[in-house]
Amino acid sequence: MAELSRRDFLKLGGVAAGALAVGLPQRPARAAQADVRKVPTLCEMCTSRCGVFAVVENGRVTRIEGNPAHPVNLGRPCARGNAGASALYDPDRLKEPMKRGEDGKLYPITWEQAVEEIGAKLNEIRKRHGPEALVFAEYNNLNSTLTKRWTEAFGSPNHVGHAANCFANRNVGYSAVFGALPSVDYENVKFYLSPGRNLLGGIKVSEVAALAKAKANGARIVVLDPRHSELAGWGEWIPIKSAGDLAFLLAVANVLITEGIYNKAWVEAHCNGFEQLAEGIREYTPEWQEQHTDIPAEKVRQLAREMAAAAPATVVDPGWHGGNGMYWNGYEAARAGAIVNALLGNLGAKGGLKLSPKVALGTIDNPPEGAVLEAAGGG
Repeated sequence: MAELSRRDFLKLGGVAAGALAVGLPQRPARAAQADVRKVPTLCEMCTSRCGVFAVVENGRVTRIEGNPAHPVNLGRPCARGNAGASALYDPDRLKEPMKRGEDGKLYPITWEQAVEEIGAKLNEIRKRHGPEALVFAEYNNLNSTLTKRWTEAFGSPNHVGHAANCFANRNVGYSAVFGALPSVDYENVKFYLSPGRNLLGGIKVSEVAALAKAKANGARIVVLDPRHSELAGWGEWIPIKSAGDLAFLLAVANVLITEGIYNKAWVEAHCNGFEQLAEGIREYTPEWQEQHTDIPAEKVRQLAREMAAAAPATVVDPGWHGGNGMYWNGYEAARAGAIVNALLGNLGAKGGLKLSPKVALGTIDNPPEGAVLEAAGGG
């Protein structure tokens, strides 16, 4: 047996302690012929819902594996996805309804009691205050369509998810400019500007892999972020004041227009209101933005010229928040990013933004032509 040095022993001890710290599920002792199955499923650790396999050994999930056929994780689940097995067996995971007692503590109750009491309370609220007094708030999940329908059947329009705390500003801002939310052709981008998004600390493996290919091919990566994120190590990090993304992007648009280096042909063919934009953008100079960002005016001019030179394979990443989406000016920051993308003429271009095709869906009462609806459990 090979001897272990003190250094090797400490390394092994550190790995074991780390595994215990994150609460990894304990793998059961293997029988002589263990019953091992891979169950195809979806990861629910975020809204990307990557395709994964739950590896079940003797009736217990021991690990998560990526599904190579899934376009988001490419068979490689992120750290959050890998944690799914631990969450399943977390001793603090709720498995039954809980009701707060008179002492302020929570105690388990039966599902029958929970349904009866919640139903009675909802009926009381509707009778005394009207159905609009109900707000159904949840994290967006695969049941959200059903809960939204249930809320409307109750008579309330107030079904909310986590969008207001995440991507609402981005979605509305980009839809106001492009009519929909586009995605990024990361693999072919030549100049990639990330206002606040940390792609390497995120949850979409396929986007990281695609941007890695672009980086290997010489793509310029610029990261606007108050902190030095993981992604900042891939390119040029430009520290910016919190909530300063709007000012920076307006100044970039100012340079593109005043220096005449925007994509004139694309703008003329596809844009409305350019004259009003050109007039309104005059006051938002690179010098003006300095007070809001701490970024020198000449640096803004340099970046705007580089972006124009690499266009249309230049992208301002919409990210999750469209820039500083968590601030009071988040919607306008997202819209400014969309406007810069439009001035670069990158929609539909290789290395630019792209709109994904949509599947035509009908309704339960009016399915699309040729669709066949089968009862659950039908043959």
